[in-house]
Amino acid sequence: MTKKDKRTICLLGLLSIALVFILTSNVFGNTIDWYSQHVVIADALRHAIRSEGTLFPTYMKQLMGGGNIYHFSYYGYLRPDILIGALLIHVNMQTIIIAYSVLMLTLSVICCYIFLRQHTDNENICIFVSLLVLLSSIFFHSHKQIMFVNYMPYLFLALISIEKKNFAAFTLCGSMIVLHSYFYCIGCFIVCFIYLLYRYPKEWKKLFISYILIVLLTAILTIPTFYIILMNGKSGAPTQLSSLFIPSLNLKGLLYSKYGCGLTYISYILLVLALSDKQLRKLSIVTLVSFYSPLVWFIMNGFLYARSKIMIVFIPIVAYIMCMMLVKIKEGDVTLSRYSVLLLIIPLFFIEYPFSALLDCLFALLILLQRRKHVLYGYLVIPMLVVSFINGPSSFYKPKKSEKNVSQLVRRNKMHTVADLTTRQNVNQTHGYLFKRVSGYTSTNNKHYNEFLFDTLRIPVPTNNRVAQNDTDNIFYLKTLGIDTVISKRNAPYGYSLKDQDKNVKLYQSNTSLPQAYATSQLMSEKQFRQLSYPYTLDTLVNCAIVNKGDTHYQSQFIKEDPGFKKSYHITKKQKKEITLNRQTNNEIVVLEADIENKKPLKGVSITVNGMKNKLASIKNPYYHPHTHFTYVTTSNQLKVTLSKGDYVIKNIKMYTLPASALNQTVDPLDVKKSSNALEGKINVSKDGYFITRIPYEKGYTMYIDNKKVNIEKVNQAFLGCRITKGYHTIKITFTPPGYTLACIISIIGIILFALFYIYQRKYDTMCKEGLK
Repeated sequence: MTKKDKRTICLLGLLSIALVFILTSNVFGNTIDWYSQHVVIADALRHAIRSEGTLFPTYMKQLMGGGNIYHFSYYGYLRPDILIGALLIHVNMQTIIIAYSVLMLTLSVICCYIFLRQHTDNENICIFVSLLVLLSSIFFHSHKQIMFVNYMPYLFLALISIEKKNFAAFTLCGSMIVLHSYFYCIGCFIVCFIYLLYRYPKEWKKLFISYILIVLLTAILTIPTFYIILMNGKSGAPTQLSSLFIPSLNLKGLLYSKYGCGLTYISYILLVLALSDKQLRKLSIVTLVSFYSPLVWFIMNGFLYARSKIMIVFIPIVAYIMCMMLVKIKEGDVTLSRYSVLLLIIPLFFIEYPFSALLDCLFALLILLQRRKHVLYGYLVIPMLVVSFINGPSSFYKPKKSEKNVSQLVRRNKMHTVADLTTRQNVNQTHGYLFKRVSGYTSTNNKHYNEFLFDTLRIPVPTNNRVAQNDTDNIFYLKTLGIDTVISKRNAPYGYSLKDQDKNVKLYQSNTSLPQAYATSQLMSEKQFRQLSYPYTLDTLVNCAIVNKGDTHYQSQFIKEDPGFKKSYHITKKQKKEITLNRQTNNEIVVLEADIENKKPLKGVSITVNGMKNKLASIKNPYYHPHTHFTYVTTSNQLKVTLSKGDYVIKNIKMYTLPASALNQTVDPLDVKKSSNALEGKINVSKDGYFITRIPYEKGYTMYIDNKKVNIEKVNQAFLGCRITKGYHTIKITFTPPGYTLACIISIIGIILFALFYIYQRKYDTMCKEGLK
């Protein structure tokens, strides 16, 4: 590398950082995904590392009632910035992630330049293409969905390693890709394989050895994660197989879209021109077919859905073809067939903004026809306009005042389990592991727990999917899951009283919720419980433990009443109404339920009653779920209703009431001891019965009573429990993720084999050099 190259690398690094400062209007992040998922989950992960005292923690106590930490591995379980965050525990995780994201963005551009310089001496063209990469969707996702792009420098380094035939280095780069974004690693490895077949097809055996080593080295992440996916599945709308064979003629995976490569029309022009080049033709065909084919997206997305965002991994290949074609254009070694011209204009008829794309196309052609040395840089105006539009002020994170209010309340009050009703976004926020939550968001959540919340308790679904497990002031949710603290801007939920307030944000507490673990002799059998219909199941859950065999004769105290509504309502426009129920409810809990018939399924439906929102998403939504039965729980006979615009019918409206006195169950609570185990403590059991926890049931737990291992059962339809006898006992619950031990052994074997592979390659390279001499 020459001194000039080093100066260019410094310049590209400075330009990357400068672009961050130029475009960022608030914080280099985004409210919905970046903060609510990446920042707060990364913060929880680093505290889990500190809590367990190991770089490989296995358990997350603070979210979703507690569970396998691999439910959250999608967000970077072993990522370097999270490990650094665990070391610098007093530094705000938001600051660490911003710094790391900017570093990854900068390194992506620099590595792109180094990669391209391996193929040409034309520095200007390498700089130009590297800047196009900077102005692609990589910039957007560096402050949005960071796992979509944070592997990019390692992908470029992997391709550089292939070019140098250094497969030991490739193995390390590939392992870093997996650790940063295991979901995108398959696409990355496909890209690497395509590039190797194009450049050095005879080296494919070494590449596959590297792939095997990567699988072994990263087993500690991938095997337990695979078990999680296998046991719980992944939410999403079903894919229409016929649609996979219909070409995507708008090229959203390549052009302009932030959920694709986000490149401009010059990239497509150069890909089409490459079809006429003997050296680049095959590579260009494979690349263009991939961008046009939803079937390819479906395969690269692990057969989950056909979404073009996976095509971001093709940015290095596109950059390479662009660079090579620009060099050939400069040398006058380019021909264009009439079929290529036809292909060139196809996207213009299907793209979202055809006139703008046409202007981009014409301007790009004009620039490409110029022979002057630096005129190419003039085209950068186009991608700069695109990236400015995509990354407007609303794209960046602006902290809400209520978040500071919540933080203040949390830090000056003692609490155990919290429901934060001030926002629907921050369901994973624990404010530095200061309290526990039963809410949470992860793409691979516990299916038993998810079904308990949405099918048994039937809590509202306020978002487009059932993946986000939001807090609610549904009294049965608060009581059965042992939530002692509620933070809200609204009035106190039933049974909670005001403890503290910071401006309009209030902190309510209650001592009547069920503890996080307890013993009871009030037992109902699963068979008997399944015979109950909603809402008669609700007070039954509060007053009884649902076990395999039970003998209680508890009768639900819910009474069905006439709400005084019509049989059905046809809604077409947005409305806000205040409704008074037929009679004054006094110290009673009211449950309302209704069915929704959406006559325009392409448009979503949302109905809010007294702050509780239910939503039926559009069938086009990738996370669509047929949530057509809306339920609401309130303690008021005054209903404030907000109806969304659309074309839908509300029918089968039913109302039930329950005396609040029906929710008083006496149990024997566990005196919880602070421990690195999943749960530990002492309990004095008054009668033979069952020990009940609110820890969601899944494989991997071991329970000990008085240091003796006992059989674990699924109780209350979704939680850990076991039989327990009268008397004083010590309880301990430990957890080891399924596949974890095997994964550790395989990773150790991988380290040994990689060391041998590295030694072999060093000797092989030395022999080759001596042979040349």
